[in-house]
Amino acid sequence: MEKKDVMKQYVTDKYFSKGHWWTKIWQTIVAWICVAVPVYWTISSTLLANNPRFIHAWKYEEGKTLFYFFDRFFIFAFILIAIIVIISTIHNNHRVKQHISKERQYDEERLDVRKRRLNNFYTQRFGQATFRQHVKHYTVDPEQNLDVNEIHKLYED
Repeated sequence: MEKKDVMKQYVTDKYFSKGHWWTKIWQTIVAWICVAVPVYWTISSTLLANNPRFIHAWKYEEGKTLFYFFDRFFIFAFILIAIIVIISTIHNNHRVKQHISKERQYDEERLDVRKRRLNNFYTQRFGQATFRQHVKHYTVDPEQNLDVNEIHKLYED
């Protein structure tokens, strides 16, 4: 199973699927605002506090003191979060490559039995497999129509 097939099976996101342009534009704008505003807020009020060309989010000394008090905490938190994200990504990629794509999610023997039953049913009802695969036009008789749960009944063990 390829990564593309795994992604289709487990991930559904309008942002990454084809189309949905308004969703992509809207989410991109909101994401960049959520990144840019805090960065501007912090830099303009700390590093550029003496520059009058910038609008400062706070002008009080308490905000600057609090920021510089927490700078070591923020640096440590950023490094810790980066390490956790990198380890989680490596673990998840390993899991997808080694387990999800290799583990069978079904019983192969049971599947083979079901395939044989279905093939026998189709042969009995519609003719041999070679005929069914190569015929270009086939008219189904009314008695050959399938009941609602007929295939499901074949699979019952």
